[in-house]
Amino acid sequence: MSKKPRPSINDQLARIAAAAPTAEPQREAVATVQRDDVTTLQREDVATLSRGKTETVSVSDEPAGPEGYKRRVRYEKPHASIYAHPKVFKALREIAAATDCKPHDLYIEGLRLVLRQHGRDFDALNRGE
Repeated sequence: MSKKPRPSINDQLARIAAAAPTAEPQREAVATVQRDDVTTLQREDVATLSRGKTETVSVSDEPAGPEGYKRRVRYEKPHASIYAHPKVFKALREIAAATDCKPHDLYIEGLRLVLRQHGRDFDALNRGE
């Protein structure tokens, strides 16, 4: 018999937030002053403007999880591994250092050559065409 899966961190935080008391802490007394359609809240030597006509707009397209918490969606990039002897990778790093580029640039150059040899265009394929 297998164990039950552990709840995710988002589920645990949601449970803690639901169980937390909702009472707000006592705040200092605040004086409200009305000037030219702007309400200024004054507290000792600090003045802030009220945000009466603001709207809350969600910028991201992330789906909301349970209880309205946002969950991050990961979009994975395609990944391919190259298997070769460590001496091959060492030689590629040396060539890259000598030509002032990265080993990845050499891998791309090799892919371009192979695809061109077989009648394909690397750039078009890389754009998804």
